[in-house]
Amino acid sequence: MTPRVEETDVLIVGCGPVGALTANFLGLYGVRTLLVERQLAPHGLPRAITCDDEAMRIYQAAGLAEPMDAQMYDVPQVEMTGANGELFARVVIQGLDFGYGFPALRFFSQPNIEDVLRQGLSRFPHVELRFGQSVEAYSQDSHGISATVRDARDGTERTVRARYLLASDGGRSTLRRLAGIEMVGSTYDEQMLAISLLLPEPPPPLCRMVCDPHRHVFVARCSGNEMRVDCTIRQDEKAEELLRPERIREFIAPFVDPDRATILRAAAYVFNRRMASRWREGRLFLLGDAAHLMPPVLGQGLCSGLRDAHNLSWKLASVLHGHADETLLNTYEQERRPHVEAMLDTSVHMGRVVLTGNRPMAMLRDNVFRALDRIPRVQRFIRNFEFKPRPLISRGFMLGGSRAHRQAPEGTYFPQPRVGAPGGEVVRLDELLGPGFAVLVHPDTRETVRRGAQVLADSVGARCLRIIPPRSGQAQPGEVVDTEGKLDAWFREHKVEIAVLRPDRYLYGAVRGSHLASLSTALRGWIHGSPGAMVPPAPAPAFKSSVG
Repeated sequence: MTPRVEETDVLIVGCGPVGALTANFLGLYGVRTLLVERQLAPHGLPRAITCDDEAMRIYQAAGLAEPMDAQMYDVPQVEMTGANGELFARVVIQGLDFGYGFPALRFFSQPNIEDVLRQGLSRFPHVELRFGQSVEAYSQDSHGISATVRDARDGTERTVRARYLLASDGGRSTLRRLAGIEMVGSTYDEQMLAISLLLPEPPPPLCRMVCDPHRHVFVARCSGNEMRVDCTIRQDEKAEELLRPERIREFIAPFVDPDRATILRAAAYVFNRRMASRWREGRLFLLGDAAHLMPPVLGQGLCSGLRDAHNLSWKLASVLHGHADETLLNTYEQERRPHVEAMLDTSVHMGRVVLTGNRPMAMLRDNVFRALDRIPRVQRFIRNFEFKPRPLISRGFMLGGSRAHRQAPEGTYFPQPRVGAPGGEVVRLDELLGPGFAVLVHPDTRETVRRGAQVLADSVGARCLRIIPPRSGQAQPGEVVDTEGKLDAWFREHKVEIAVLRPDRYLYGAVRGSHLASLSTALRGWIHGSPGAMVPPAPAPAFKSSVG
């Protein structure tokens, strides 16, 4: 029989992509985790479709890059047509490289990536997923949190005692309501109809925003044979009327033959720009849609939740393993909230421009965009996605606690070039860094400083790698060949010799050799573990997804 009180380290509520990814990370870090989902089975419905290079790097960190890669469709370009149906802007994605190791924009089918994430949990005997389970109440004290979990099958209840409780239960989060945390922001009048459909063959390589003030439409190929068509619902229309089969045929007919399409899902949703007033209530943390909701214009809703998962999971593991004080957890919201706010604001501003319902304003927009497209600097701004807030931490867990000045490297997202590994294989950098902290040493660094860097790495359980130029030949253990020269360029740009990377690959600190002692002291003030502090007790088993 199931005991009335069950113990675990972390209880996660909600097995969407954010909850499942968090459980994978905690599994990787050797944390006992129970993941519960209210539904009796996976929902299996397409919802989110957008994945950027940062999100893929996060999947890579969880050991899921290869199976996720198989589920992605690389978007070659995004077209925008205006009020008169003519093209007014084109963003070429193919070949765009922000330096993080993956294509800049990809589309997927959400059921497939959720399958990969759930299958990934099978690697960890200390992680368990249960469907048909909901948290009805909780209480907390200085040592832990007690949650009342109800079984949807028979209505029985039991108590789960955990050190921490994570709410990844979506925009209508029950846990957020139980905690008395408000959502602050706006729900817009604008509604959208999202239609996911399946074709007998791969769709054409189409990604288009039809910015017609009468009815805005977004149409795109997703992975496999799937397509997505989203269109606005006008204020004089009712969503239930547009969901009728004959109306859905009208919406998809300009792009595909309705007789050859199978409708997988058609649902209405509203635009939101809302954020929880706080993301933490004692031992309860909010992640993903439970913490923030944003308009879909930039496709950053899910990507933002994945960043939450990566940021919080390694910090929880550090605290639970006794290698960091609980104050480290305060940096979760401190670091993530400003980036989410910037992404929310950018999504709203872009939506006002691209999705205006005013025809004169739309015509003006189209003409202005065509004129600006002739200016090289504006071309780069649009085509290089410079309007998208870059990954950056201004305050939090970094050397000095905040960026000393605008050009300081601390808090930036470290690049991930391809590098030479011992044995001669060329791989993405993160494959050699492991799951924890990492220390990188420039090749020109003095031997005494290299030894000091190794001592620092050993003291916090980090992997220490010396960068060597291609002319030095094949890397030996503890070395990495700077095959593309990008690491040397980064170190020279910032005039440093030692770089300490956090487990989520943001830069903790970078200094010259003469300042290594102060860097070591600062890091050890936060992380006071023994060797192996952030290394899993055993390597995760090799994972190969069975998702088709």
